[in-house]
Amino acid sequence: MYVILFFILLRFISNVNAGDSDFVRDYFVHKAVRNVVGFSCGDLTSDFHFVKSLSRAGIFTIVRKHDTNINMRRFLNTEAWGLGIVVDLRCQNESAVTIFAETSRYRMYDYSYHWLVLGSKLNDSVPLLNDSAYSIITDFVLAITNGSDYDLYDVFNHCKYRGGTLNVTRLGTWRRETGLAITLTQPLIQRRANMHGMTLKISGVIQYRPKNMRLEDYMHDINTRSLDSMHKFTYAMISHTADLFNFSVYASEIIYWDRHSVHGLIFEILHRNYIDFASNPRIMVSERLDYATLVGAAWPIRPCFMLLSTTSNKIKLEIFLKPLAHQTWYSWAIFITIFVFVMRIILRREEDSKQEKYSSAMVLTVGLLAQQGANFFPKRIPSRIALLQILVFNWIMYNYYSASIVSARLSEPLDMMEDSVTVLADSNLKIAAEAVPYLNYFLYKLNWESDYFRKKRWDPLPESKRFLPIEEGMKQVSQGILAYHTDPNTAYPYVERMFDPSKICELTEIHLFKQSIMGMYASHNGQFTEVAKIGLYKMFNTGLRDRQIKYWSSRKPQCQLDTLSTRSISIHETAPALILLAFGMLVGCGICIVENIVYYRSTREKTLRRSMMNNDAEKIAGTSKHNLLE
Repeated sequence: MYVILFFILLRFISNVNAGDSDFVRDYFVHKAVRNVVGFSCGDLTSDFHFVKSLSRAGIFTIVRKHDTNINMRRFLNTEAWGLGIVVDLRCQNESAVTIFAETSRYRMYDYSYHWLVLGSKLNDSVPLLNDSAYSIITDFVLAITNGSDYDLYDVFNHCKYRGGTLNVTRLGTWRRETGLAITLTQPLIQRRANMHGMTLKISGVIQYRPKNMRLEDYMHDINTRSLDSMHKFTYAMISHTADLFNFSVYASEIIYWDRHSVHGLIFEILHRNYIDFASNPRIMVSERLDYATLVGAAWPIRPCFMLLSTTSNKIKLEIFLKPLAHQTWYSWAIFITIFVFVMRIILRREEDSKQEKYSSAMVLTVGLLAQQGANFFPKRIPSRIALLQILVFNWIMYNYYSASIVSARLSEPLDMMEDSVTVLADSNLKIAAEAVPYLNYFLYKLNWESDYFRKKRWDPLPESKRFLPIEEGMKQVSQGILAYHTDPNTAYPYVERMFDPSKICELTEIHLFKQSIMGMYASHNGQFTEVAKIGLYKMFNTGLRDRQIKYWSSRKPQCQLDTLSTRSISIHETAPALILLAFGMLVGCGICIVENIVYYRSTREKTLRRSMMNNDAEKIAGTSKHNLLE
């Protein structure tokens, strides 16, 4: 008798709620989900059959009754795979309401979670749902029993706190005989793309909006595109996305930001979900993910210190030797030596009455070399031919040298400061910056170079001297007394308007970091992150992002090379010639002094000899006269 009762009980266990288990198994096999967590009514028999059915399909399953001791965040946490969640509304409704409330609190309605809720009646089940965290990507299916079969409904809400309504759409059916049949085959995003004019909020730190212009008009104003350009770019990108998903954009501005804050007020607002998108693209770093959700890379940025490269104070001694190669100089020196000997022969042939030495030949050769001509005219034909050949050769070499030295000066690059903030920190230039929200992050969180610059130049600077308006800052840059940190897109129009062509060529940019892409951020765990990602992805693929970047970016002023040819020659460039002249004058004066000393000494000696000889002659003459008288 006990054996008969055992078999009856076993058969009962195998058939209790078999339809629920088979349906859940078929659904998650269709969804390709391999991990399922079920919240049951506490019937051990049903739970056993549920786990058995899903395990046979290769689905790892956990089933338990909900209680207050469950840490829902840890229990349903998933990062590497999708998780299916089964909730049965046919038992105590209080537990289901608690489950929905806690999972909404932890935002468990994104791509990682696949919900399947079992209910008895549609009108009784829908009010129990909590759609406060639903979004366009929510995968939530409500299965209503129909005898031994199920009718499936797709449930979502674009965003409840932005005025969205709960949408319940027939998804398909499950029949015991035929299995699962999905009739709503349109892709998830495509069938939910219409947001019915819902208003989303975007905000950021706007600095240059004229008081007499509405913010919305300012965001489209092409005449001021160099001002707040990254905000206008982000607004344009969100506006394109709004056209795709049929929502409207409400723009607001933040008129205050803490200059000592690393992340800024915008991230606090995003963290509290006061706005949906930030119009300030910011540097993409992991530490900001605790405050906001990263949408994707959007705006290229390369902020820098702008300054004028001052003229070098170094004397370039090699400037007169640089035009010709070493081999050319050696060859020319050899020919000059040969010319000296040739000129010596010519002088001896032409002026027999003079005993000319090599010094005269050397002076004459140097005169021909410097195109100063000769101080005599040869009479003989061979001498004339030799002199003419020497003159033509030196004339050709002189023109080569002159052209080369002019070309070398024109092609010589400007003496620019090295693109390194450490070099700028060690310079004597004053520094200041445009008051922008991202500057503190560059100074405090970037790298050792920015840290070195901050400690040496920025921290000792008084607060009142750190920031200057863009117009005043660029004015001082044009005067060559300031290194001003700003966004080039903002500064370039001022450069075109305030700088001379020569100063545009001298403009130097010292970057805190090399070019990077700033990211677009959405509210922390917000419902519209995926909408923005899809919109940004489409902008990438269609080229609209690149077009918007070019549209809102300022043209960099180009250096006109012809202005370099009119540069005045500085004293440091002519210093080698002056040094050579001074050296020659010193040598000449020295030789002159030595010659005069030698001359006066030789003259004095000759005078003494003559006087002595005259005295001796007088003595001899006197002695002879005395002898004659005797």
